[in-house]
Amino acid sequence: MGTGMYIALVTPFSWSAPSAVNQHVADLARELRVRGQRPVVVVSSDATEDAPRVRALFHRARGQVITLLDEYRRSGEPDEMLLPPSDVGPLAPAERIPVVPLGGSFPVRLNGGVANLGLPVDMTSRMEKLMLGAGFDLVHVHEPLAPSLSFTALRETRSPVVATFHLTPVAVAAYELGQAILDRFFLRLDARVVTFASGLEVMDELYPGKYEVVSCGTRLAVTEPSIRSVDARRGSPSELFGLYVYRGDGRRSYRALLRALLASFPAGLDYVTVALHRPSVERWVPRAVPRKLRSQLKLREFDSPAELAGLYRSAAVAVLPFLGGEWLCATAAEAAVCGCPVVGPDLPPLRDLLSDSVDGAVFSPTRSTALSEAISAVLLGAEGPLGAVTRVARSAGDASADSMASVAGRLEHIYEDTLASTSGRQGTRQRTPAAGHSLHVRGIGEVSARRRMRHAAAATVRPDWINADLHIHSEYSNDSTNSIEAILATAREIGLGALAIADHNQIEGALRARDLAQGDPFVIVAEEIKTAQGEVIGLFLKELIPRSLSFDETLSLIKEQGGLVYVPHPFDALRTTPSYRLLVDNLHRIDVMEIYNAKVALSSFNLSAERFAAKYNIVAGAGSDAHVLQGIGTAMIRMPRFHDPQSFMAALWEADIIARRKNLLYLQSLKLLRTTLDRVLPED
Repeated sequence: MGTGMYIALVTPFSWSAPSAVNQHVADLARELRVRGQRPVVVVSSDATEDAPRVRALFHRARGQVITLLDEYRRSGEPDEMLLPPSDVGPLAPAERIPVVPLGGSFPVRLNGGVANLGLPVDMTSRMEKLMLGAGFDLVHVHEPLAPSLSFTALRETRSPVVATFHLTPVAVAAYELGQAILDRFFLRLDARVVTFASGLEVMDELYPGKYEVVSCGTRLAVTEPSIRSVDARRGSPSELFGLYVYRGDGRRSYRALLRALLASFPAGLDYVTVALHRPSVERWVPRAVPRKLRSQLKLREFDSPAELAGLYRSAAVAVLPFLGGEWLCATAAEAAVCGCPVVGPDLPPLRDLLSDSVDGAVFSPTRSTALSEAISAVLLGAEGPLGAVTRVARSAGDASADSMASVAGRLEHIYEDTLASTSGRQGTRQRTPAAGHSLHVRGIGEVSARRRMRHAAAATVRPDWINADLHIHSEYSNDSTNSIEAILATAREIGLGALAIADHNQIEGALRARDLAQGDPFVIVAEEIKTAQGEVIGLFLKELIPRSLSFDETLSLIKEQGGLVYVPHPFDALRTTPSYRLLVDNLHRIDVMEIYNAKVALSSFNLSAERFAAKYNIVAGAGSDAHVLQGIGTAMIRMPRFHDPQSFMAALWEADIIARRKNLLYLQSLKLLRTTLDRVLPED
């Protein structure tokens, strides 16, 4: 795959706050880097050390982020400015993985815990500039539909999107509360992953679709099951101990653990080791150990998950986060690869993990003695239900599925399949030149794209280049009074070298214009066809295509004539347009997408079209959608001269868009006067 895939990994949680999702993203980035890919981690951060980096990377005139990322993509070696500060987040500068901060986060309280989310208050413009300028091959967003940096990336990206649903508590709450609003954004996900099997049911109930199950994984080394058997430990003279890992804001869960141990300390254990994640403890101070438990609890601090490997391999059993939460799956995966049995709350993720890759038991945290009974069930090897405890024996599943090497391998295949399905090419893909500069957003350190295009239009005219308006209506449309003669005269007056007459469900006017023009300007015979699912334009047509057919049938009839499929104003919510899903399903038959229509009411409609065209590698087009003569040329394509569909498509890949938009109210008023009032006012 050459230099490897250039992948943005976007996390919703603050990089400077301990988070299981951040840990997963960091481990995945390490493994992808080892495999020759080019990962870039996109984050929010509250660390004071990151504030100068944000200013330097995203300064309006002197921002360096796009230039530095381009150098990293080509060489594989990131500049120091792209590397995270020491002791901020789970990646160290020495690991040479770019971490790009976009701004700060906000604390969100839920179920007694705190999650720090990067919210799109001051970061939307930075994300837009990053997604526009960096040109990632693919964007992998985590918890994509929660209000966070991930959701902002989903909205702003111009690359195919892979999404992982970790189903953290704050995300599940957002998915449930915002279901009606988020449905349309769900369609923008090109591949979807959940981290545990029963998550399929949860997501399919909220947002039906196709999902892959890929473990959250861990980078701890896999231990052979034979080395870590409970029977072997039972015969050992060494002490038996349980392990509990405190990470993130686990204060409620830790208090519940202490209450359970006070009520009934497990008879089979000599003591319980509590491993305290130092960054988490500094941010969220846990409760002090009760005097009654001081001889039975041993506290040990750690910084990196790698420091836990020895504890997992020596422990008789690992106690998972007592009330579930964000770290449940991560801790279970670590125990699985180390061959350590687990006990934990009776929640779907844990049942999945127990039946697949690790030995253990689940219990109800509401009973004070349930923890002690669950640990006894594991140590004694009892099977089946034991009151409020269920012992689950490990199946023939392979714990290596929880290793980060396996997880990264699975995700690489998903990345490659996604790129192939969205661009028709394996591995990295060709970018869409005509959609490479936004008409709406100023790039970092660049001249305004709009100004650049206007300057290009004013430059010396090359004899082999022309201006073309690909969307004009004549009097043969029922909402226009432009005569063919007047259109051709106006086109010559403003210097159009080509135009497409695209009347509503008619081609008679376009055929007449072609005959009258005699090649000056070049007239493309087109038709704006109203299908049962929205409007589409056929270019280079020979025969009329009837209206009201299905979108699929209409596209087939266009192709049968050797014509080109041109999708006009695709995301104009005020008109009848094909759905997002319908467009994605027909990517292989769409030739051109109109990313700039001079007549749309809101610029966001054009912006959505621009993102879609860039994301799915569709060549970009533009048209005035003129219904009055004054509107002709308000949107044009500056392109090499062409004479047939093949040379047109080749020229369009080199084209620039020229925006000369006039006041929409003025143009609409003229249209109203000429198409409506003329028909109701009496003649003299």
